[in-house]
Parts: sequence; structure tokens; C-alpha cells
Amino acid sequence: MVGSDLKTALENAFRLKIRKMRPVGGGDIARAYLLDTARGPVFAKLLEKDEGLDMLMAEKEGLIAISQTNTLSVPEVLGCERTESGSCLLLEYIPAAAESRSSSEDLGRGLARMHQVAGPSFGWHQPNYIGRLPQENSETRDWASFYVNRRLIPQYEMARLGRLLSPAEIPDTALMASRVSCFVADVRPSLLHGDLWGGNYLISTRGTPYLIDPATYYGHSEVDLAMSLLFGGFSKAFYAAYFEIVPKQPGFELRVKLYQLYYLLVHLNLFGRSYYSSVRTLSSELFD
Repeated sequence: MVGSDLKTALENAFRLKIRKMRPVGGGDIARAYLLDTARGPVFAKLLEKDEGLDMLMAEKEGLIAISQTNTLSVPEVLGCERTESGSCLLLEYIPAAAESRSSSEDLGRGLARMHQVAGPSFGWHQPNYIGRLPQENSETRDWASFYVNRRLIPQYEMARLGRLLSPAEIPDTALMASRVSCFVADVRPSLLHGDLWGGNYLISTRGTPYLIDPATYYGHSEVDLAMSLLFGGFSKAFYAAYFEIVPKQPGFELRVKLYQLYYLLVHLNLFGRSYYSSVRTLSSELFD
């Protein structure tokens, strides 16, 4: 049963009459509820952490940025507030259905078109989060510098402080900068989802693909593809449709490994030693 205090807190914060509410899946760090309201079903995502409002506001901004590209759908943002029961993001509720070949192709084409939305520089106008970890986004015009200094180094340092990696297991900064510069020539800033694994999209009952839970910034388009390939969940039809619009470039497979290293470091810092061997293997392959 959902407590009446939570229901009252949400009603007061959003001036919304809630007839019923029930828990639903919402990810690793949030509680989520389906609300039956006068305006129809609404999805509520709650975080009780001190930084919860910042995290949800960053998610809200990412969803709005993707929506404004008119390429892929996202749930409509209905509100984001701090409540007596924690911070809450209210979203349009999207009933999900099974994926089809057609919807996979629509997702691939839509992502490719989203990646064609270019920014003035790499990064974002403010920090955001990857899972519950902070993600530094200070803008720069050099992608290799951004990726090394804003992505790899903070995660390596976090792993060192958490005693998940020893200092000897962290690549030299100058070496990383040199190698990455060789790997990623001629990159333009593309709008990214930022955390594109199989759990961060859904297919509506109308067959429309929706992106959810973004960690948005401007970066190399292949970052999203690298994450999509890390844990599976994307079909061959998705990739075929994507590459029809944005053809695969030479060196793609090596850069996929480079970008997957960031996400494996994130998982090492979030979930511990089970990701140690994957991080060490990729670090050695790329930087030894």
C-alpha cells in the first residue's frame, strides 16, 4: 500500500487530485508510481536524496532538449518539485508494448537524426548525472580533451578513492590525451542521450519509440552507439536504420571500446568489483 502522506505531499506540490497510486518499476535509485488523476495516468519518479531535485531537474532538461529536436519522442514533462516526501518528477505515462522491426527502425532513424543536431561545443550548460554519479560538462571545443578530462579522469579518480583501482592501474593522463586525440579526429558536437542502454527506451502501444532517463550533453554521436552495444537490447534493424542516415566511419570498433570504457568505469564505481576485469582489459588494450 502507498502511504497517504506521500499521496498528500504529491497533491499539495503539484495541485493535483490523485484518485489512486501504485508502485511501478523506476530504476535503481528512484521510487516510481503510476498515478490515477483527473488528467489521466501520470508517472511519478521520486528521489529522497539531498541532491534529488538537482538530479531530477537535470533529467527534465534532458527530456525537453530531446523533445525540441523533433526527432524522437519523450514523455511530456508535467512538473518537477521538492515535496515533503522527497523530490518528484511528473511525466506523461506511456503504456509500453512489444518492440517490432518497424519500431526498431524508427528508433534507429530517429536517433541518427537527433545526432545530426549540432551544438556550439562539447559539453552542456551545467553538470548533470550518469545514474547517481555526477557528470561534469564544462564546455570545450576539443572533443578529445573533453572526453579525457570530463569523462575518463573523474571516473578513474573516483575508482582510486574508492580503492577499486590502484594508482598503478590508472593510465597516465598525457598518454590518454595523446591516444584519444589519435582515435577521434574530426568529431562534431552531437546531441546525445548519454545513457542509451536497453532499459532507457520504450515502445508505446502505438509503436512509437520513446527515450527516457537521459544524461544529455553534446558529444561524439558514437558514444550513444557504444553504450547501446555494451549490454545488448538493440536489434540489427536498429543499427541498419541508423547507419543508413549516419554511415559507420573507419575506426568505429576501436572508438566503441574507448567510449565503453567510460560506462564500465561508471559501473565499477556504482556497483563494485564485478566490473574490475572489464575495466582493466579495456584500459590495457587502449592505453598500455
